Amino acid sequence: MEFCVLGPVEAWADGERIRLGPAKVRCVLAVLLRTPGVLVTTEALVDRVWDEHPPGPSVRYKYVGSLRAALRPHGVDLASADGGYLLDVDAEQVDLHRFRRLTASARVALARGSLGEAALLLAEGLRLWRGSAVTGLTGSWAELFRSQLEFERRDARMRFACCTLDAGRPAEALERLTEWEGDYPADEQIIGLRMVALYRCGRCTEAVACYHRARKRLLAKLGAEPGPNLRTLLLRIQDRDRALADERFLASTDVPD
Repeated sequence: MEFCVLGPVEAWADGERIRLGPAKVRCVLAVLLRTPGVLVTTEALVDRVWDEHPPGPSVRYKYVGSLRAALRPHGVDLASADGGYLLDVDAEQVDLHRFRRLTASARVALARGSLGEAALLLAEGLRLWRGSAVTGLTGSWAELFRSQLEFERRDARMRFACCTLDAGRPAEALERLTEWEGDYPADEQIIGLRMVALYRCGRCTEAVACYHRARKRLLAKLGAEPGPNLRTLLLRIQDRDRALADERFLASTDVPD
């Protein structure tokens, strides 16, 4: 079986999606998949799924029982023990934990200076995403979890873009940064990397235009001009600064500020 939280919360068996039921059932599953094979106390489960409106035991039993019934025919055990619940699955069956393993391996590769290997690992991890994490779930825990995972995705995207730029593959970096631009309309680091990628592809005019579009968005969204780093980058591009063609963006495992 495979489980997904990097997008809608889903469970798959033999290429078929399992019908899990309403959002609360999927939220129970997401809570348990965050730490597969580890006991989640009843108190923690109720707090994360129902927030400030905890249900009576019968309601909790209903949703947990519904999830258990959906998974049992596929050999997955949702166990009740020691005042909590445990989903007995391997972390490799969950897209989130595969993503984290791949990004951790990429950091090791970066520490060795293996840019190509790191880029491949990051690309594989990023392909696991199918939209915003835990799509369709509401509540403070789901929102916090979604925000945390989005931070991890952005970090992986930044590292991928920096890897490919440092490896001399600006067209590859540009393709991905263009895809991601709409997700980060006011993110000056992403904007800056896209400008550099355009510059290194010989598209200086487009790099300057990218800055001015971003400036309009920043003024509309935040009421602020671009920061000094982005302004300096614009001047370097306009001056055709040759050093910008070879400047490295990753020092070991560090993503630029």
